[in-house]
Amino acid sequence: MMAVGACDAYFCDAYADMVSRALRAKELEATVEIPDRLANLRVPAIAVIRQATGGWRWRMAARELIENETVLSLSKIRELFNQFFPESKKFLNKRRMGSWILHRDSKMRWFGISSTDYRALALDKTKKSKAREKAAERFEQCFAVVFQRRHDCIHNCDRPKMAIQSVSKPIARKIIEDVDFLVSQMDDAFNREFPKYLARLGFSAETRSQVIQG
Repeated sequence: MMAVGACDAYFCDAYADMVSRALRAKELEATVEIPDRLANLRVPAIAVIRQATGGWRWRMAARELIENETVLSLSKIRELFNQFFPESKKFLNKRRMGSWILHRDSKMRWFGISSTDYRALALDKTKKSKAREKAAERFEQCFAVVFQRRHDCIHNCDRPKMAIQSVSKPIARKIIEDVDFLVSQMDDAFNREFPKYLARLGFSAETRSQVIQG
């Protein structure tokens, strides 16, 4: 439960961080047009008039936007974060699945195919494409189970009316591995792609450097 809760907290904080940095960039370079989804955010008034300076004002505003949300579904992760990625690199698309299957920490249980078997499909583009599609489905199913189990523990006392659910050390270890892989892969993607997102919007190198480092 703690690992999955930490996963939820990570994605909430990551969303607040990216939104606040984008709004800070807009504040610094007002002539740049930003997407309607950012421009039309319903930011709490108190967050705007609060006496925080620089990026902290926008960070607190973004935190209040996400405060009551839960990010414990892959569809929610897509909804919140795909806006920051180009079409070819959106969450759980075919290209990303291929690189995740080949990752050194990849597990058969996540994708339904080993990295060795996936590499063997290199000459058959049709089979390789289908393997990525099936891998994305398998990955979603895997995390649906992980996230549902935490929901059951928190809200239903782990479904006591059905049966007492056991949690062995091997199962707990695997869930921690699941969460660690998802968070580490997405964290790498956020750090790599967010500066490019600001560049695509048209922000100068000086503004990008200030909001990324600030």
